[in-house]
Amino acid sequence: MEQQQLIQLQIIEQEANQLEQQLQLIEQNLVEIQQLKVGLDELDKSKEKEIFANIGKGIYIPAEIKSKELTVEIGKGNFVKKSIPETMKTIIEQIGKLDSAKQQIMEKIEELQMQMNGLISVSEK
Repeated sequence: MEQQQLIQLQIIEQEANQLEQQLQLIEQNLVEIQQLKVGLDELDKSKEKEIFANIGKGIYIPAEIKSKELTVEIGKGNFVKKSIPETMKTIIEQIGKLDSAKQQIMEKIEELQMQMNGLISVSEK
């Protein structure tokens, strides 16, 4: 295999590794947001007046539900009040965007794999 082809293979491999890392982050975000969706759905259907609220790292505190109106961060420290159905709509949109990004990355990884296979087959001739 020529030096130039080896360099091309290394570049393609690096790009594929970066895309794999992005894919892992997207999949992690998808799991988290789907868990959030399930939690909101349970909250919406629940008649309970008290829940255990996660304050981080698996630590929970009992909390009284005074209202089912949510305060949602919309970016840069800005918050708005939203109902559970409104928030669910936003979450579903986010899931769609993450799924779309995941699909694009998977297609790009497949494309890079084909390029690598092409370089390898050319070098074997």
